[in-house]
Amino acid sequence: MSVQGLLRDLADNRVELWLEGDKLRYRAPKQAINEALLDALKSHKQALIEHFQTLQREPFVLTYGQRALWFLHQTAPDSAAYNVAFSARILSAVDPERLRQALRYLAERHPALRLRFQAQDGEPRQFIDPGASIDFQHIDASGWDEPTLSREVAGSYAEPFDLNDSQPLFRVRLFQYAPRQSVLLLVFHHIIGDGWSLWLLLDELAQVYSALVAGREPDLPRLSLSYRQYAETQVAEVESGTLEADWRYWRDKFVQAPPLLNLPTKRPFPARRNYRGASYPLRIDSRTVSALRALAVELDVTLYVLLLAAYQLLLHRCGGQQRLCVGTPLAGRDDDRYAGVVGYFVNPLPLLSELTVGQTVADFVRACRREVLSAMAHQAFPLALIIERLALSRDTSRPPLFQAAFVFQQLQKAQLLLDASGSGRTAGQTVDWGGLALAPYALFQQEGQFDLSLELMEAGGDLVGSLKFNSEVLDADDAQRLADYYQTVLQSFPEFQDKPAVLLPLLNADYRRQLLADWNATDYPYPDALIPELLSRQAQRTPAAVALVFEQRQLTYDELERRSNQLAHYLISQGVGTESLVAVCMERCLELVVSLHAIVKAGAAYVPLDPDYPQERLDYMIANAGAGWCLTQQALAGKLQDYPGQVLVIEALQTELA
Repeated sequence: MSVQGLLRDLADNRVELWLEGDKLRYRAPKQAINEALLDALKSHKQALIEHFQTLQREPFVLTYGQRALWFLHQTAPDSAAYNVAFSARILSAVDPERLRQALRYLAERHPALRLRFQAQDGEPRQFIDPGASIDFQHIDASGWDEPTLSREVAGSYAEPFDLNDSQPLFRVRLFQYAPRQSVLLLVFHHIIGDGWSLWLLLDELAQVYSALVAGREPDLPRLSLSYRQYAETQVAEVESGTLEADWRYWRDKFVQAPPLLNLPTKRPFPARRNYRGASYPLRIDSRTVSALRALAVELDVTLYVLLLAAYQLLLHRCGGQQRLCVGTPLAGRDDDRYAGVVGYFVNPLPLLSELTVGQTVADFVRACRREVLSAMAHQAFPLALIIERLALSRDTSRPPLFQAAFVFQQLQKAQLLLDASGSGRTAGQTVDWGGLALAPYALFQQEGQFDLSLELMEAGGDLVGSLKFNSEVLDADDAQRLADYYQTVLQSFPEFQDKPAVLLPLLNADYRRQLLADWNATDYPYPDALIPELLSRQAQRTPAAVALVFEQRQLTYDELERRSNQLAHYLISQGVGTESLVAVCMERCLELVVSLHAIVKAGAAYVPLDPDYPQERLDYMIANAGAGWCLTQQALAGKLQDYPGQVLVIEALQTELA
């Protein structure tokens, strides 16, 4: 009997057959198990193994999310922007060889950990490496101090993966700095796994390691579906038109593209994104969380919707935008059979929000809930394909469609270890993880994927997380201020639920007092003389001291006093006096300051005319000001040909002034 014939017979008898590493496994109803079946499997064992291995080696399509990541990698191959990592201290003895075996077991169990990528005719394809080689290193860090250890761990995390190479896209490092003290670091590229995959791996790694140390065979449930099946199914659904109704929903929603997010940045955005970022940790205390939960019940929304709405309101208020878009990721595992599969399933949803003048906080929150439910009903259509089909104008400095993200993670088993910022537990607290005592090891992950990203998760009664930001345009103090604003918005929600959302306070009581009282305490006794007299007194005290500097030239206080007196007397001789207006049209130079000083000394007021203004604007200002005189420079005299008063060119007056 041929292999294909045997497989057909097995399928007819509901016998499942699969390859786990290099071992052939099967599952069958009791009535199907007989000597003939066992003999057929034994006699064809090697042929069946080779058949499954051949299938595994065949390249297959990327999901649309993977395609987006692959193309992003081609534009920035040296970036670690899409590295996903976990780090923790191990405060107990660890068996490196058993850990290596456990990782190899997981690589055999989850083919996504063995994915490799290559381009065929310009299109990316992925295939499964039949081997289960693991990039695991046990590093002797016994001579390192804490800063060195931190630097090396962070460096291992930030080392980019090369998707165009045949090297593993999953690596593990065990930094051992004492007999019972180590740091464990797991890193993989986002294209082979997501956050769900990370916590799944951690949970299974603990189980497998514990079993191997105890001398038992690991016993994890069999996976009925694979990531390959998910990828091929997604592409087939799109190509067959099954998801066209979902596409029409997104097309109609974004018929008018949302504006780019307006952030209070200190610097302009670079011409091209460089994925440089940083994180600012934040914690929302249990008292605030309890009040928010009560409000969520009252408004008939989830805590997730309430936290998202507060984030959107913060962005509306800070950017002064009526309409904006925030992305939020969904697990993408609607079929429960994918719950135990490692792979890149996440599909971010773009959520529009609009803030109107009379809209109350409660109305805004309910609108947020409707938007979330509506978007989730059409979540099957891949975001990457939405962006592609919308044909949005590309801005290489900003992510398309949305530039801010919001993530609210529910606790899974592995997340009990620590919170996102490493601040969920104190250094002395540990949890049992497969027989190992694990404690937090902070690894601030921000890759600059978005301009701003808020990530929160539950930790006891609190909410902990981090505000991740593009460090090329925002600083740590900007992030701290935004995090403080967010806290204030959340604390104000219950009190302001029936009030206009545009009136929500952003400043907490301490910061408001600092701005309005402490920093505004600018009372200062005014001197007993006007500025010309004060400068004259200074010229008498320190005549040789430098008063003005411009490029390579300078004036002392004595020279400033003498030259301003000369020009003031000249202006008076031309009829300038009290109530007079004298226009000044000059580039920055020493003569500009001398002229302003002289006009005031003559008892007049000056009218500044910026020579960089368009001629039409200058003419308008001249006509409206009614200044009888204008001091200018020779190079600018052409701008004043139609001046209705007397034009005084400062260079032409030097002989007369002297």
